[in-house]
Amino acid sequence: MAFFKRIITVIIIFILLIVIVSLFLPSKSEVVKNIFINADMHATKNYLEEQSQLKTLFNFSDFETNFEYVVNDVESGVEVTFNLQLDYGFNPITKFFGLFSQDKWIGLIDNELIRIKNGIEELPKIHKVNVQTKIIEKPIWFLSIRDTVNQKDMNNIHGTSYESINNYIDSVNLEKIMSPITIYHFWSDTLVDIEIGMPISKEVVVFENKIKLNKIDEGTYVTATHYGAYDRLPETYFGINEWMRKNKVTVIGAPWEMYITDPAKETNPQKWETSINFPIEQIKKQE
Repeated sequence: MAFFKRIITVIIIFILLIVIVSLFLPSKSEVVKNIFINADMHATKNYLEEQSQLKTLFNFSDFETNFEYVVNDVESGVEVTFNLQLDYGFNPITKFFGLFSQDKWIGLIDNELIRIKNGIEELPKIHKVNVQTKIIEKPIWFLSIRDTVNQKDMNNIHGTSYESINNYIDSVNLEKIMSPITIYHFWSDTLVDIEIGMPISKEVVVFENKIKLNKIDEGTYVTATHYGAYDRLPETYFGINEWMRKNKVTVIGAPWEMYITDPAKETNPQKWETSINFPIEQIKKQE
């Protein structure tokens, strides 16, 4: 009996020691790690937003957690900072568990940062957006087909429309003078009001109900060339929009794209060039 009493006493003393020591342990801790990524801000943010597993990876059932990341623009790339905040509460066992698991959280974050860095840097590189202004001194006439379509049908409409327009141009012996264009009159999450056209050398009368004559007006335009696949065009649009915001220009019409590279002749998407143009009010020269 005395032996069991000694064992119980030892256990009680051990528990009391744990409780007393835990009083001096922090109930919260924070792990902050960062890494440099050779990529642009927009591509990095898009990639991180698509990583749905990040929301659950750092969500532990034993105690409260708060996980967030910050992307900062730095020279030649971006810096991503992960911040993991852990709240152990006042439970002595949880406090000890958190204390001895610090290396685990640090290793988990390090692995995620390396995975994200590799994933982003393996994406096709988009050249830095070089935004300029240009003056179009005379109208650019083009034949076009305009329609409102669902976004899911966007992949098919370009080819069918260009085929119809080219067939008409050949049938009436017109001269094509530039690459194909697309004008986006309206864009939402579901519907797109799109006009697909082929520039021609002069103003003509069109004898086809579906095909119309239109023009790009003379005036001032903000322009930039997108290098790469079409699915990354939003990155160049983002760069143009940022430039226009900083320079406080006013857009006065729908943006249009000109497809300088023919995908049928150049099969490597990284070599495709697309000109993006926004009509704006004439920029006033500062005195």
